[in-house]
Amino acid sequence: MAYAKLIPFDRPLTGAGLPGTAGRVVTPSELSALEEAAYRRGIDATRALADQQMVEFRADIEQLGNGIFQKLTALEPALLGQLRDALPGLAVEISRRLLAGYEPPADVVARVCEEALGELFPERENLELVIAPRDAALLEKLNPAWLARYPGLRIRAEAVLKPGDCQVRSRFGLTDARLQTKLTALERNLTPA
Repeated sequence: MAYAKLIPFDRPLTGAGLPGTAGRVVTPSELSALEEAAYRRGIDATRALADQQMVEFRADIEQLGNGIFQKLTALEPALLGQLRDALPGLAVEISRRLLAGYEPPADVVARVCEEALGELFPERENLELVIAPRDAALLEKLNPAWLARYPGLRIRAEAVLKPGDCQVRSRFGLTDARLQTKLTALERNLTPA
């Protein structure tokens, strides 16, 4: 059987204690205030933790960045050395591919031949200019003014030479102004010793 008794109070109840419980019983307004304070402490603790993690994250990123820059600084001489070794051969190979099958116009043929003859200066007599058959026909049509400076110049066409190739025979030997010879000399000059 349940027992219930109504107790009238002459003023509002501010607290109550129950037998068998330890501690104080709080009112709803105190409970609300305690919850609000706990919530604020949780927010502050979370912000402090997030700030600390952000500081650690920035430090880690800075350390990684410094490590990467140090490694790049250490790798720079090796990379430069590899580039220095590879670029001359690459430049010559690009030149070879660009000039493969190139047939220079008549004015370029005339300049190439004039340069080759000019390398023998002051030698100007009894020279033989050896060029491709196509180039010989172009020179004959063009008839450049520099031909008059070389008395007794013989122009001989050789089928083994490619358009743009030129050789000059003199009493001192052969001056080779073929494109392949120029590319080989360029490669030798560009390759580090």
